[in-house]
Amino acid sequence: MRWLLLGAYGPDAQFHMAAAWVTLAGFVVVDTTWLLLSRLSFASDNTDSIIHLALYTAIAFGFCGLVSQRLAKETDRVGSALRESVKRVELFAVATLVFALLATVVITYCCLGTAASLPLQDARLAQIDRWMGFNWVTFLEFANSSALASWLLVKAYQSTPYVLMGTIMWFCVSGQGGRLAEFLALLCLTSIGIALGMMILPAAGAYSYYHPPLASYGNFSVGAGMWHHDLLMALRTSPAPVIDFNVPNSNCLVTFPSGHTILAIIMTYALRGSRWTLIPGLVINATMLVSTIPEGGHHLFDLVVGAVIAACAISFVRLPQRVRRYRLATSAGAELASA
Repeated sequence: MRWLLLGAYGPDAQFHMAAAWVTLAGFVVVDTTWLLLSRLSFASDNTDSIIHLALYTAIAFGFCGLVSQRLAKETDRVGSALRESVKRVELFAVATLVFALLATVVITYCCLGTAASLPLQDARLAQIDRWMGFNWVTFLEFANSSALASWLLVKAYQSTPYVLMGTIMWFCVSGQGGRLAEFLALLCLTSIGIALGMMILPAAGAYSYYHPPLASYGNFSVGAGMWHHDLLMALRTSPAPVIDFNVPNSNCLVTFPSGHTILAIIMTYALRGSRWTLIPGLVINATMLVSTIPEGGHHLFDLVVGAVIAACAISFVRLPQRVRRYRLATSAGAELASA
């Protein structure tokens, strides 16, 4: 329990990890209930993956526990160094467990939501974009007009999983358990917004709606913004769809709200501790944010709602800090009044 809540890193970390675990538990309940009532089934490989995850996590925690107990009374330099290394391994084991579980429950939920075959709302999203004065096709052609700019946008979009994993690894290697707990909480909490959003305004994406000619996006990836489309349609129309985590793009079924926008904001926020991490993170994530329209195939409103979800999650994880400031202000006010 100490490891799962990262109790060694203070009450804020415990609060953040509790939020993450509660969110995961909620997804498990919803997914299990919905799956029993649906026509979907799990691929056999999925069960094997979950068993392997549980086994490897148990081995990692067991190893860390044994080594920590053995080194508890060591005070020499080597013993201290090994003890610190074990702490990093513990962080990595917790991060891996939470992230893998989150991927499992969110992909399952997205498959279930997609298979519900709710009416697609791309026309409404396009209309909202026009209300905001945004012309999607014109922006796509403008972004495509520069080969260099298009290349940079594609690379920034493709960098997302590497920046995500790099952020988690940085917190583990540097021993920043508090920042890791906060980031894991943000990943979990924003997933709630994604889950709700995809059911409120299910969409296939801007490329599917506008069908632009190849000349309008020739400098972007082949099939830009449409990688998920075949799987999306298969889940919506198949009489007995299968949830298979190994199918390509099974994690890309949601276009509203924009998951890349959420990641861009919360990763930049998470890396705020040092200018050596903040500045590179800000540059990469800002470029990736722009790329979500021409390369990711999102409507502009997808990005707006993604940003709102990220802001709400950040506000929630900052709750312990606001409570402390309020208590300090109240205490100071009481002392002044008594004086």
